Amino acid sequence: MTHIIADRTTMSQGMPITVTTVDGLDRIQINNKLHDLGEQILKLRMEQDALLQMRNMIDAENDRREMGDLFDEMFGG
Repeated sequence: MTHIIADRTTMSQGMPITVTTVDGLDRIQINNKLHDLGEQILKLRMEQDALLQMRNMIDAENDRREMGDLFDEMFGG
């Protein structure tokens, strides 16, 4: 993947400064995007964990019901 490295002049505290960018993003912008992505990943992991727990609850309930059916078949309940 090819990236474009360039300098860009921006204002900081009322003074022009030159910052290095990659594909138009400076270091602060890249860090902000990384932070946002980290938060999104955390939210997705939490959602994934909740869904896994829900699926496990369904599996446990199905197992419980099957055991009840097996007991009824064995002992005529």
